[in-house]
Amino acid sequence: MLQLTVILILLIATTLLYCSNRHQRFLKKPISKHWRKLATLLFIAAIALAFYIFTSAAAAFFILLMVMLALMIVPFTSLFKSKDIN
Repeated sequence: MLQLTVILILLIATTLLYCSNRHQRFLKKPISKHWRKLATLLFIAAIALAFYIFTSAAAAFFILLMVMLALMIVPFTSLFKSKDIN
């Protein structure tokens, strides 16, 4: 159950980082850059929780794997948004 919590925290943190970037295509206007501080805190919390759950090598691999996966998946979510057809 804690593994799912780590995955959700990392997904939220990655989404916040992506949506605060000026090159994002998910929102019409990027969110404020102040959300990056919360994303950083969420990353730190997820890393600490992962090191609590797993051994150090497994936690490092798990964090790296989940962050890479989220950074690949989050930008593609804008493709599933419905476009206004005019």
